[in-house]
Amino acid sequence: MEICVLLQLMSLLTPNTNSISSFEEKGRFLMAWRLCILFFLVFTALAFVFREILLETAIVYAAVDAIALGIMYFLYKTKKSRFAFWIYTVAGSIIAQFTLNTILDSAHFGDLLWIISTILFAFVGLGRVPGMIFTALHAIGLGYYVAFNLNPHFFEVRIHNTGDKLALYLEILLAFTTIAYLLNQYVVFQQYAKKQLQELNTSLEEQNQEVLLKNKENITLVKEVHHRVKNNLQIIISLLRMQRSEIESEEAQKQFSVAINRILTMSMIHQKLYQEKEPSKINIRDYLQDLTAELVSLSEERISVRVNLEANNEFADLKTIVPLGLLINELVANSMKHAYQGASEGAINMQLSSDAQKGCLLLNYWDDGKWLEPKKENGFGLELIDILTEQMEGTFTREGSRYSFEIPLEQ
Repeated sequence: MEICVLLQLMSLLTPNTNSISSFEEKGRFLMAWRLCILFFLVFTALAFVFREILLETAIVYAAVDAIALGIMYFLYKTKKSRFAFWIYTVAGSIIAQFTLNTILDSAHFGDLLWIISTILFAFVGLGRVPGMIFTALHAIGLGYYVAFNLNPHFFEVRIHNTGDKLALYLEILLAFTTIAYLLNQYVVFQQYAKKQLQELNTSLEEQNQEVLLKNKENITLVKEVHHRVKNNLQIIISLLRMQRSEIESEEAQKQFSVAINRILTMSMIHQKLYQEKEPSKINIRDYLQDLTAELVSLSEERISVRVNLEANNEFADLKTIVPLGLLINELVANSMKHAYQGASEGAINMQLSSDAQKGCLLLNYWDDGKWLEPKKENGFGLELIDILTEQMEGTFTREGSRYSFEIPLEQ
């Protein structure tokens, strides 16, 4: 029998909340439900005690009982706690301010504690903005009490007998219990939120480690691919050089050399990608320095050419760097072939910078040679320069042997 009663009591204090998914909302529902039970039991006892001592106070307590029962019925039907907290906060505020400013012959320790309780109701159950609003309203109500009813209260307060003291103590005890319960629930919410945040951070750290590991594996794999591609291109270059050595025609040998340099340009790109920490981006300045030095050294023209490169640490992806490298190859090849006939030395100049406003790469190229032969406007090299620039979605202007390129960068 006692076990059945205990189980019924537990079910009354902990109703079914399976339909509520949110932990916070479930906690607020249980908070409102249990406060209803506590208020009903205690205020029923207080109303019974005050029924013959002070009828006005007993009526107030009975009104609180009615509100508690109404809220319990609403909670049972809807499982929504926000409306219950609104009723608690508004009704509690009205009752506390009413008794504070109208019932002047009774001690108001309990009223002050209930004011604190209603403010906590607002903050915990409704949010920060309603909490601040009710704090301001109670501040106004307390100001009115101090200004107009404090002195009359001291004159009209009556001597409390044992029953009055007991009722007052029960009310204060209930208010303290309510405040402590609200603060406890607030701490529970905070601890739950902290625990959830820690679990989320732990999960994110684990996922981050997995992503970093996979990224490292992918980078290694990509580098290996570029390394193999570079090796394959080197094999092709070696085969072409062997084939070139067997060709008697000087013009055919030159064409083979041009083709070899183009393949060499792509090979150096893959070599750079293999060496970079981030294979998705290549330092353009370093790449152009290595590329131009290699092209000049491998040129069939026996000329001492100095390459002057002015560039910031600009970076480009594979989409841009491949056609850019081929473009530089054509420009250098044209300079070496046409600009220094009869000369023993020369200089090739390149300026590389970026325009943040336009979001593009600016490249200026020129040499100090004298182009003795007429330039073919429809030659394959010039046509290839135009095609490569278009492939990079860029534009260029040309004045003699001076080129100015604008190449969009990936955002």
